[in-house]
Amino acid sequence: MTRDELIGIFRTSENNCKLVYASLVMFSHEDMPAIYAKWSGALDIPRPFDEDEVIALLHDRNVSKIAFSELYDTVHRAALKELFEVTKHYCATTNQTQALVSQPWYEFWRVVRNCFSHDFRFRFTEHDRKKLPVSWRDVSVDASMEGKQLTHGVISRERMLEFLRDVQTFIETRLA
Repeated sequence: MTRDELIGIFRTSENNCKLVYASLVMFSHEDMPAIYAKWSGALDIPRPFDEDEVIALLHDRNVSKIAFSELYDTVHRAALKELFEVTKHYCATTNQTQALVSQPWYEFWRVVRNCFSHDFRFRFTEHDRKKLPVSWRDVSVDASMEGKQLTHGVISRERMLEFLRDVQTFIETRLA
C-alpha cells in the first residue's frame, strides 16, 4: 500500500460517514416509505429482504430513528477501528512504526479503538494502565473510566472525525 492509497482510505471512510448522514436525512422524510417503494421497485437488483417488512420499518418512526442512529454510529466506529489497523499496517510495512507510536495521540487512539472493538466499555490492560491518562486535544481517558461505557459525551461523532482528520494530516505531512 502506498501513502496515497492510505490517504484515500481515510477519505473514503469520511465519505462513508457523510453518505450515511445523507441517507439518515433522506429516510427521515415523512414520505420515505412511499418513495422507497417506488424507487426500490424500479431497481433491478436482488432483494435480500421482504419489501413489505422494509416498508413497515420505514413507517415505524421510533424503530427507524433507533436503527438509523445505530447505523450512523456504526460507520463512525468502523472508521476509527479500521483506520487504526490500516495505519498500523502501513507504518509497519514502511518501517515507520516509531513515527506513529511516538505521536501524543497514538495511545488515545489505541485505547478508544479497543473499547469500540469489544463491548464499548473501557477495559484497561496492565499496559494501558501504565500509559493512562491518554488524550487528544481536550478529550482524555483515565483510569477512573475503567468499566465505563464510551459515550458521545466522551467523544462525539464530530470529534471522532476531527481526530481522524488530525491523523490524516499526520500521514500527509509526516509519513513517507
